[in-house]
Parts: sequence; structure tokens; C-alpha cells
Amino acid sequence: MHTILLISDDDTFRNSLRQSLGQEGTAVLGVPNTRDILSQPKVRQVSGYDLIVAEVRSGDHDGLSRLVLFRNLHPNTPFIAVTREDQGAGLAYGGAAARALHAWLVPVASDSMAGLTDTTARALKGESPPR
Repeated sequence: MHTILLISDDDTFRNSLRQSLGQEGTAVLGVPNTRDILSQPKVRQVSGYDLIVAEVRSGDHDGLSRLVLFRNLHPNTPFIAVTREDQGAGLAYGGAAARALHAWLVPVASDSMAGLTDTTARALKGESPPR
């Protein structure tokens, strides 16, 4: 069974992502912010996830600082940075951060999560993000 850490401060968006990702055989731990992860015991902060999915823009961290933080905590775990298609600045900003830290960047539309589910499957199979 795969375990995915999902971080988004928007409850509705996080629940949509969780439903999209939480397919059979996949456990999705959804948290609203980075503080919730950092308050967990050290062993859980640095292990136990097969994939990390986080919204690029949030109230507690910007995309780059979150990518750096989790790349340091989970250096070998695939990371997907999600941006909403209606947040153009997040897409441009997140793209630079994702390339710099070897992460996937996926724009998500409110009416379609197909790109995210496809990228999740590819990441869990061991594919690398494009450079």
C-alpha cells in the first residue's frame, strides 16, 4: 500500500485532492499546513511517505520554502507541487521551484484532477519529473 502526504490549507481543495488520490491501495494523509507535519514525531516527519503532494501557495509557507523543507526531510521521496490553474503567478513561481528541486509541477483545474492522478501514478511507479 502506498502512503501519500497531502498538504493544502483549503479544506475543500484538500478534500477534492484526497478523493482524487485516494484510490484502492493508497492511504492519503491530508493536513492543512506544514506545522502539522513538523509537530509529528521525528520518525514520521522523515519517513513513511511514498509521495508528497503540496499546494504551491499557502498561508504558512510559499512553494519554494516548502519544497526545500520537504526535500531536506525526505530527500528521496517524489514530490508533486500542485497549483490551481486560476493562480497564474503560482504556476510560474512553482515551475521554477519544482525544476530547481527535482519535483513535479501539476496545474489543477477545479473540474478536473486527471493531470494529478496521472502524475501521481507515474511518480509512484518511480518515474522522474521532467527537467
